[in-house]
Amino acid sequence: MPRATRPWRSRPNGPVPSSGPDEPAAPRLAVLDEVTWEGAPVPGERTRALLRALVEAGSRGLSESALVEEVWGDDVPVNPTKALQVVVSRGRAVTGPTVIERTNRGYRLALADTDVDAWVLRPEGLRRAAAGEYAAALPLLERAQPDDEVLTALLRAVAGVHGVPAALDRYETYRADLADRLGVDPSPQLRALHAELLARDRPVREGLLYEASRLIGREQDVAALETMIRSSRVTSIVGAGGLGKTRIAHLMGRLAEQPVVHFVELAGVTSPEGVAVEVGDVLGVRESVTGRLTGAVARRTDLLSRIVDQVGTAPALLVLDNCEHLVDAVAELVSVLVVRTPALQVLTTSRAPLGIAAERIYQLPQLGLDDAVELFDERASAARPGARLDDQEVRSLVGRLDGLPLAVELAAAKVRVMSVAEIERRLEDRFALLRGGTRDAPERHQTLLAVIDWSWNLLDEEQRAALRRLAVFRDGFSLEGADAVVDGDALVPLSALVDQSLATVQERGDQLRYRMLETVREFGQLQLAGAGDEAEARRRQRAWATAFALDADDRLFGPEQVVTMAAIRAEEGNLVDVLRAAVRDGDVDAVVAIMACLSDFWTIEGSHLKVVNLSREVEDLVADAEVGAGLEEALRTTLVAIAFNTMIFTDSLEGRAFDRLERVGWGAARSRSEVSARVLLAARSGIATPGDGRAPGPHQLEQLCDDDDPAVARLALQWSSQFHENQGEVRLARERALRALELADDASGPWTGALARAQLAGLTMQVGDMTEAIGYARDAIPVMEALGADEDAAQLKAVLAVGAMQDGRLAEAERIFDEIEANEAGSGIFGAAIILLCGRAELDLAAGRVDDGLRRYRDAVTTLSARSFPAFGSTLGYEPWVLYAEAAAVAAHARHGRREHAAGLRRSLLGKAPVVLGGTAGFLDYPIFGTLLFAVATWELTDDPDAERARRAVRVLVCADVFGYNRQLPSLAWAPVLALAEQALPGEEARVRAGLGDRRAVDLRDEVEALLAALG
Repeated sequence: MPRATRPWRSRPNGPVPSSGPDEPAAPRLAVLDEVTWEGAPVPGERTRALLRALVEAGSRGLSESALVEEVWGDDVPVNPTKALQVVVSRGRAVTGPTVIERTNRGYRLALADTDVDAWVLRPEGLRRAAAGEYAAALPLLERAQPDDEVLTALLRAVAGVHGVPAALDRYETYRADLADRLGVDPSPQLRALHAELLARDRPVREGLLYEASRLIGREQDVAALETMIRSSRVTSIVGAGGLGKTRIAHLMGRLAEQPVVHFVELAGVTSPEGVAVEVGDVLGVRESVTGRLTGAVARRTDLLSRIVDQVGTAPALLVLDNCEHLVDAVAELVSVLVVRTPALQVLTTSRAPLGIAAERIYQLPQLGLDDAVELFDERASAARPGARLDDQEVRSLVGRLDGLPLAVELAAAKVRVMSVAEIERRLEDRFALLRGGTRDAPERHQTLLAVIDWSWNLLDEEQRAALRRLAVFRDGFSLEGADAVVDGDALVPLSALVDQSLATVQERGDQLRYRMLETVREFGQLQLAGAGDEAEARRRQRAWATAFALDADDRLFGPEQVVTMAAIRAEEGNLVDVLRAAVRDGDVDAVVAIMACLSDFWTIEGSHLKVVNLSREVEDLVADAEVGAGLEEALRTTLVAIAFNTMIFTDSLEGRAFDRLERVGWGAARSRSEVSARVLLAARSGIATPGDGRAPGPHQLEQLCDDDDPAVARLALQWSSQFHENQGEVRLARERALRALELADDASGPWTGALARAQLAGLTMQVGDMTEAIGYARDAIPVMEALGADEDAAQLKAVLAVGAMQDGRLAEAERIFDEIEANEAGSGIFGAAIILLCGRAELDLAAGRVDDGLRRYRDAVTTLSARSFPAFGSTLGYEPWVLYAEAAAVAAHARHGRREHAAGLRRSLLGKAPVVLGGTAGFLDYPIFGTLLFAVATWELTDDPDAERARRAVRVLVCADVFGYNRQLPSLAWAPVLALAEQALPGEEARVRAGLGDRRAVDLRDEVEALLAALG
């Protein structure tokens, strides 16, 4: 029998890695079970034996004589060389002419590792074993080609899956077989592993503690640390005080694969000389009699030698806890130990890394919010069973505790005598509140103040001064910001704060920022006030913020727009803090500089409500104040932002910002602020105030649409487009927007073009041209995302979702809605929220889940009715987003024959209509009101109306079209309702349209009001 025809391995069969959708292709040559080539069986016993022998030989191949022995065994042919050539030719015929390659002494397989199933097993099995994935590695290693590396990994996998005794049995079987066949011992590598397994069979665990309560939220950290400890000589768990480093270190010691683990607590060691003594004491090492009679250096050398001897050559894990106050001494000791011992691994916990070459750092993160809530709930329930733990209150409280397990546990302990809400109210003085933890905790963990104070005492005066002053930054800080408030080069003390885990480094793209835990920052603020240095620190911060804002705003509308937006976003929280403080102090120059920058930033971002929230207090300060030299641009930008948002969101054309802007004027209309002021004032002059008797008409604005200055014309065209859309003149609005897009200039940044495309996407969608709308949306989305304009990007993605839904791609539509919702862009009141809430309803309707879809529509109305602008009073259900959702819901219910569930919504619309038409609820948005008209017409035409009601309904339907109603949702589609109108009164729609002639929406208000009254 040919030797190579015996089974590839006598061990149990296991899975062979195979290809999936995202994996490499399956091996071409398989030998582990049947011998196949590209899935087809290989014919011929001797051909199969040849291929198996070459696979087992690996890339080096076999000589002719060795192959003859493998293929024919004892039955050697008369002419073995010729016979072998015949078998090789057959093998090449089956596999390919270049697969079996001639060598100087024989043959080899010219295949990659991934082409042979047996060769694939080895690297994958070794990789999984190295990662500690022993259960997955074992079946691969069982069948891999054996060598010392594979056998070592195999024995570790057997120990991990079946236990150390099973691995010892497997080693003994291998050793005996090797001795019987070859008369040799296993390799030194395998003998060393055998010694380790013997030691693991009788493990030593010195100084380790067990958990008194469940460890929460650290599963990923433990898994990552297991991998890191397995692959490095020195691992340091680094993080702020109170994160739970010691507890995790005890757990890692209990989970360690090493047979010997020693845990050394260094918190009580007060001198560098005491580190080696403490380690020696835990290891059971004492100075020799001779050593005690010698000098200090000799004694230390003697002690280190005895520690090294005690550690020996067997694998061991030495855990050194709380090293931050003795970093240099610990680093020196660990450096010596890893050099002089072959198998020792060291795990340290510290607020600062050791800084040695062998060290790998694991930065222990704060707990996530969900894990922190779970920890609080468990500890609070233990402190006072049955305590009321409202989830929102707990989340609010825990969200202020920096994810520090210690702070969470100290707060939970207060539940014994306080409610959750009371604890949060008292958290303003967290250091006084969070004290008195469990009695078995170390003294340094009994209060939150003690945790921070432990690190504070390790700083020198320069580092303490830096921490105090940097505490003025609420939202993190850049190195430039740090340099502005710290004396000298901030990098030097800042590096020390990072090393002591009092500040962390955050890298996002090419931006590097530093941040303190809120607990550390509040500690720094206490120290700042105590040192009498707060006024100087705040003065420096304000000077930095003013200079930053002026520089950033100068670059914002230019080629660096995307980068500048990211830079402002990183400092947004700090700039707002400084702005509010400057307003309180009456510092006009700082206010206009920072407000100008922020208002431009928020305008691009689409965060108009942020401007609104600050407008009143800023307006009160700057409306009549004088500004310093060089700040007129910033003043004009600030006034434009306030006036614009006042006009848009309060329907008011009056105010101190408008008055001051009129006095300041628009100069030569060359700068960006001058262009904005000129267009805004022109738009204001042409807009009618409700009740003033004027007919609306942007006459000056229309003139500016043809201005010789492209910047003026472009902005005027965008405003004109918005005005005409609001008047229901959608096609004219589209023409204006197209002209604005033609004038968009990337020299002022990509936002102007993206904004014009977004405007066009909305207009084309509004008239039902989805193909064109999707094209504009696709072009604008990448720019909006790059700029961080999340609301605008979400609205544009909603266009894609509706388009997918109308094309029947419901899964894609749902995916887009999920994406919008995941980014929380649908939580506001603008287009994304409306389309998301109503779009979900439409998705159910499209999928045939009619009852679910209509219920979602009713819920959408309820949800949107509860949302309003925080800075201004509510208009009690007359808001555009409410009217639109109500109208869409009424139309959807009518078209699906569920009128009884929407009768109340219909009555609500008819009751609101006269108020909206009369202008007493603010400016009349004609497309929104047109949607109301469409819903009413749909309701009537789906109710089998008599001739008179049908005539009124058709007339209302045509008026809805004249009003430019927004048909972006499927339930508001024009064609199905037009078909109902034709069915009820053939030709009536055309007759009505002809009768109306050129009358515009503004000319039809009285008639529409009478029609609705008749239908109501």
